[in-house]
Amino acid sequence: MLTAIADALAHDRRANLDLARAIPDTVCDRSPAGLVQSPCWIVCHLGLADTLQHAALTTGTRRRDAYFDQFGPESDHARAREHMLARYGSWSDAIDAVAATHARLVEAIRSADPERLGTPHPVESIRAWFPTLNDHLIYIVWHEGNHGGQLRAWIHAARHADLLPPA
Repeated sequence: MLTAIADALAHDRRANLDLARAIPDTVCDRSPAGLVQSPCWIVCHLGLADTLQHAALTTGTRRRDAYFDQFGPESDHARAREHMLARYGSWSDAIDAVAATHARLVEAIRSADPERLGTPHPVESIRAWFPTLNDHLIYIVWHEGNHGGQLRAWIHAARHADLLPPA
C-alpha cells in the first residue's frame, strides 16, 4: 500500500512541476484575478512541506526556521520571488530543487515501517492535527492535490489575464 501511495504522490508532483515548468519566470510571482498564491509561492511551499513531512516520517522532528517563515501557511506571498531567488537562485532551480526534495519524501514513504505509521505522531505539537503518522500521510496526499489545484486555477486565471497564451 505504501508503494501505491508513494507512486501516486510521485506522479502528481511530476504533473504539478511540469505545469510549473511551463510558466515563464517573468510571471511566476504574479497574482491574476485576486489569487493570493502564485506558482512561485506554491512550488516553494511544496518544497517546505516535503522537508517538514520527510523529517516527521524519518526522524520525528520538526523545526521552524527561515524556510518556514518564508513559505509557511502564514508567510508573505508578496515576497515569494525575493525569497525564492535568495534560496534557489532562479525559478527553474527552485523547481528542480523541489523535485529532488520530493523524491526524498517519496522514498521515505516507500521505505516507511507500516507499524510505526500507526503509532502516535512523534511531534507532539502536530499530534492535535495528525494523531498518527498515518493521519499525516493522508494529509500529505491531500496537500499535494490541494496545491496542484491551486496551480491549475492560477493557470486558468493567468490565461484570462493574458499572462499566458490560450490553451
